[in-house]
Amino acid sequence: MEIHVEQQQDKSVITLDQNIIVGSDAAKIQNTVLDSIKNGSKTIVFNLSKLDYITSWGIGALIHALTTCTNRNIQFYLTGVNDKVAEILKKVKLDKIFTIEKKI
Repeated sequence: MEIHVEQQQDKSVITLDQNIIVGSDAAKIQNTVLDSIKNGSKTIVFNLSKLDYITSWGIGALIHALTTCTNRNIQFYLTGVNDKVAEILKKVKLDKIFTIEKKI
């Protein structure tokens, strides 16, 4: 999985450049979040616009990232969530847990 990080002042926009998140991607996602925080980010935005589908592994990776941010008083948002991914998040009631923004 390719992960692109765009630093915008004290905000990191993390774009997952893959159509699905699998288990082996979880550590890379978490390390990217930790690196962004270490580099001074106060807000982490996950751009999911290239993600076509999310598995339980992907959900777990995002929850882990959210928990990491919450425990460090870092804001956490999802953006670029397509209808299929939004439907999955809604089915498991995670649309109530994640802050989902239309625009970055």
